[in-house]
Amino acid sequence: MRITGSVPDDLIAVILRHVPGCDPTVWYPEYALPSRPLLPAEQAWSTLMDPKAAAELLNEE
Repeated sequence: MRITGSVPDDLIAVILRHVPGCDPTVWYPEYALPSRPLLPAEQAWSTLMDPKAAAELLNEE
């Protein structure tokens, strides 16, 4: 999940809590994206998604 711009901390919690198939208590803040460092006012968060939820989002079995 990547968030750009300044947002209140409580909004970040709401966003991360509503990602389907992800435990809202195990998100990890990242210091960089795979191909570059984070830009100013940019946040990146990662976690593992339940495989069944991922397949559902991708319309796959």
